Amino acid sequence: MLDAPAVVAPVEGRTRRPPLRRPPAIVLVGLLLLAISLGLQHRVLGAFTTSTIGDVTGDPDLFGWWLTWTPWAILHGENPLVTHHPLGVNAMWNTTVPLLGVLLSPVTLSAGPVAAYNVGMILGPVVSGVAMAAALGPWVQRWSARTVAAVVYAFGPFQVAHASAGHLNIVWAVLPPVLLYLVHVLFVRGTDTPYRTGALVGLLFAAQLFLYTQTLALCVLMLVVTAVVLAVRFPSRVRERLPGLVRAGAACVGVFAVVCAYPLWLILAGPQRPMSTIRDPLYGVTDLANVVVPTPLTAARLVPTGFADTMRANVGEQGGYLGPAILLLVVVLVVTVRSTPLRLAAAVGLVSLVLSLGPEIVVADHGTGFPMPWAVFTEVHLLGEAEPVRLQVVTALCVAFVLAVWIDRIPTVPWLPGVGLATLATAFAVLTWLPADAYGAREASTPAFFDHAARHLRSGDVVETVPAVTSVWDGGARPMRWQAQADMLYKIPGGYFIGSDPQHPVLIEAPVSAYQQGVVEVGAGNPLTVAPADAAASLRASGVTVVVVVPETGVDTDAVRSWTATVTGDPGSQVEDVWAFRL
Repeated sequence: MLDAPAVVAPVEGRTRRPPLRRPPAIVLVGLLLLAISLGLQHRVLGAFTTSTIGDVTGDPDLFGWWLTWTPWAILHGENPLVTHHPLGVNAMWNTTVPLLGVLLSPVTLSAGPVAAYNVGMILGPVVSGVAMAAALGPWVQRWSARTVAAVVYAFGPFQVAHASAGHLNIVWAVLPPVLLYLVHVLFVRGTDTPYRTGALVGLLFAAQLFLYTQTLALCVLMLVVTAVVLAVRFPSRVRERLPGLVRAGAACVGVFAVVCAYPLWLILAGPQRPMSTIRDPLYGVTDLANVVVPTPLTAARLVPTGFADTMRANVGEQGGYLGPAILLLVVVLVVTVRSTPLRLAAAVGLVSLVLSLGPEIVVADHGTGFPMPWAVFTEVHLLGEAEPVRLQVVTALCVAFVLAVWIDRIPTVPWLPGVGLATLATAFAVLTWLPADAYGAREASTPAFFDHAARHLRSGDVVETVPAVTSVWDGGARPMRWQAQADMLYKIPGGYFIGSDPQHPVLIEAPVSAYQQGVVEVGAGNPLTVAPADAAASLRASGVTVVVVVPETGVDTDAVRSWTATVTGDPGSQVEDVWAFRL
């Protein structure tokens, strides 16, 4: 007979505490990513409601407006996808982020649009990195390798570049890692429940549609590319997987079409949609020089800081840096490591990089005329409006995947000194992607008049502001922030939006009115070329009831006040820190 187990009596006066449980590894990864994100964005932490993340203010103010508009519209029974502006805005043709508008609404409603935007910018890379670590599960066993991949993906050159430009919709790069996991479920492992899996994918695509349509289009394109690459590599499995994929695809399309029927109608036939090409197809492309030349947002640089200014687009779109060390490491791994997933990821990454170059190769902002595969898509409806430069997110994902698979294998290298050399070489390559402490933070205060708008304006007022809303990247959208800060109490006659009107097939901002033309002229001390009657008529045509002049440095405010008084017939009055004129 076995002896009964000994029972250890508790020490008198003490209570035995249960052993502490270690948090799940994915939680620790998330906390690490959050700490990195907060560290990189430390400049806003002391002024969270009066400064915005990024080196410019245009897009941060735009996103703050949309984060306010979505919950406001829902709570007031308005259509969140078509704005209440006098001219109207088709939200599905703009960077609306309604999904984030709902998720961040507690912050927006309690702390305001600036705080909500900053929270979104800090959490976007964190959630994206966590998704990356989780998606690597089928291929990578060690959490150390998955953590490195998560950090590389969340804070690599692509994410750093778009964070500097305030692109809230892009730093939430969650879809690519989720699709990486779905590649395993649908193409590699196969699924016993294709209809349910396809329906879930349809819901996932619907969520991305309400985050950023361009990412959805580009990721679906790369999902097709990945399927082709796998079919070429494993032709014998195509017949086995095809029936399940067809069923899953049908369920995906069906669920997506039902859930997104109205937003799809807005995109294809809705009001105020652009009636012509929005942008030059050669602008939003990867400059080939950027593949090996970093911007000042990367810590390790062997080129002069100003060299980035010679590359195509702005620094916010110059996230295609791979660098000689990463390129060499990936090539060596593809040749020497016997890993089919690693090689397939490298192949998909190469395709995404080539497609991101756009319709022709551009080097240091010079078009070479050398045609590239993306030229095929420039004539495809809707997809031709996408900026191929943003396929860099897939390239970054593939680099992170390759690194994770390799780091997971390093401890198994049989030659001990080889383990050390491999670790050092890999660490050096990864550190070449280390971001510099260069994230900007811009002042984003609001005149007191708008903070207390309910005291001075009536519900339903249409307010023309001086300065006007423009698409100028730095400062142009400030009046939109002021309106958001005023909790959408009033309307504005224009904005920094993509749309159209009967006279303009494409608009990025409202056309300059006769009144605003006069403001520009008198504010700069130039002769007037606009009659006051025409300026007054332009205000009435937009339904303006109040003009608010915000004094600015470098503008003759007295002249602008005199002009506004003449146009409105109201001498105006100083209200807190602005001048108000009621028509």
